[in-house]
Amino acid sequence: MDENKFRAEFSKKSVFRQASSLDFSYVPDTLYCRDEEIKQLIHNFRRIIEEDMQPTINILITGKGGVGKTVTARYFGKNFRTIAIENKVKIFIEYFNCINFRSKSKIIRELLAKYTHGSGRGFSDDEAIKLILSKLIRDEGYILLIIDEIHLLKPKEVWALLDIAESYGHQNAKLSILLISRTKDWMRIETERILSRLNSKIKLNPYNYEESLKILKYRTEVAFKDGAISEQIIEMISQIVVEHGNMRHGIEILRKCGLYADKEAFDHITADMVREASDQVYPTFRGDIVDQLNDQELFALYGIAQSLRNREEPYTVVDDAYEQYQIICETYDVNPHVKMSFRKYVRQLNDLKIIASKTVRIEEDKRGRHLEITMLDIPPKKLIELLDNIFSKKF
Repeated sequence: MDENKFRAEFSKKSVFRQASSLDFSYVPDTLYCRDEEIKQLIHNFRRIIEEDMQPTINILITGKGGVGKTVTARYFGKNFRTIAIENKVKIFIEYFNCINFRSKSKIIRELLAKYTHGSGRGFSDDEAIKLILSKLIRDEGYILLIIDEIHLLKPKEVWALLDIAESYGHQNAKLSILLISRTKDWMRIETERILSRLNSKIKLNPYNYEESLKILKYRTEVAFKDGAISEQIIEMISQIVVEHGNMRHGIEILRKCGLYADKEAFDHITADMVREASDQVYPTFRGDIVDQLNDQELFALYGIAQSLRNREEPYTVVDDAYEQYQIICETYDVNPHVKMSFRKYVRQLNDLKIIASKTVRIEEDKRGRHLEITMLDIPPKKLIELLDNIFSKKF
């Protein structure tokens, strides 16, 4: 690539308004669908701001991956500090991910370096903690320590962190801790001693479809320029989020789609981009299950894929898919089954998570409904190629 081509890439228009808003570390200005959890955090930690004898509060946030544990904790921390400053309380928010800090000692030494400008060499963990707490007392400061992926520490290290107030005196422990862990991971390290030092446990459940849609609409408004992504595409990604119970998956799909659109000079995101990105982010297409489908189910799947390809829209409907199903059956001299049977195949494919479907109102007749069908994990073109290969061996 010469300099002119290099410069030309920078002159291309982007679909992004703020691509960084899709980064893992981004904390949104508005956090949707976690109001109750934020309220729990507020009512647990507010005493730090309101009481002269600032207490130590230890809270655990658990839940599956992609349910918003980290963003909830960081959103709370950011806004909690703002309220504290308004009330003339000096609070520092420190975030550590144990993927990068694999021991209690590393966390403590990082804090020591930041607050006392010492390397921590030659000090035991206990001595380092005393230095940090002494500095906080002198400066009338307080630390809210957010520790992510806490299960990567040894149980005795987790307990030692939670036990700081008991070990050094509640009047000296100017420190509270907000732990984050996936539920299953936490269960591996949970002990009675650790539980005795927790003030509260907050469990986050996966987002439902309406919540996913609301969050993704907001995130796309922040991240993308007007017209770059349609509501249908957002609905499609929301369905993927619900299928996997993972919002992070949806955010990453948005990011990958935007980058691909920019690279190929598209001005908007398409359904096929979403399918490609979904497969890259989380390869979920169940090729092993496809190999076990009977002929009619394979033909039904082909009809759906061909219909989606023809429509160039995120969703197709039963009538269109059934028409393509009939065509492929005739191509291979197989008698097509009636539409009622075809609907049964659609339900079976949906249950196997090879396709996704939902019933929606028909705009022209609010009393009517129809079934919308889509593919979340593989572009129709690729699936058709796969099925053509299967059919060439079967017939």
